Amino acid sequence: MQPVSPEATQYDPTTIFLHWATAFLVIEQWLGAQIIDWFAGPYRVDARSVHITLGLVLALVLGLRVVWRATGGRRLPMASGGILDLLAKATHWGLYALIAAMLVVGVFLTWTRGDSIFNLFRIPAYDPGNKALTHQVQDVHETIGYLILALAGLHAGAALVHRYLWRDGVLSRMLPRA
Repeated sequence: MQPVSPEATQYDPTTIFLHWATAFLVIEQWLGAQIIDWFAGPYRVDARSVHITLGLVLALVLGLRVVWRATGGRRLPMASGGILDLLAKATHWGLYALIAAMLVVGVFLTWTRGDSIFNLFRIPAYDPGNKALTHQVQDVHETIGYLILALAGLHAGAALVHRYLWRDGVLSRMLPRA
């Protein structure tokens, strides 16, 4: 793990890229999940296939992010001190945990449903006749999605408070340089 860089004012480019890639994929996955049922027939299969594929991309990005954070990413000192630092840390690790849980449940949901991926291959259903199991897993997947949305919203709100109320430069630490 890299030591804290007290003189640094911004995270390294890899950390910034992985942060914003994660944010983009989380937003895209949530929006995509909201519209899958708008499609019918093969278009629904394609919409769900895109959702599953981008979920796997999110898993890869999250894995890279955690490894990079543990091994190579620049570490900056905490911004506020005291309880706010603990809340920030808990929020970050909570988001990691929820996204990881979402990905695991998403894989299990794909397996319980027996999804087709772009009509190229089919993931066999675990228990094809057990619709109750599929609905339960779907409900858990959806609930985790709303928890991620709520926690990410708090995270974004805190960043905006730092930017516009406290004007302390915390948000600029994660913004790409112009």
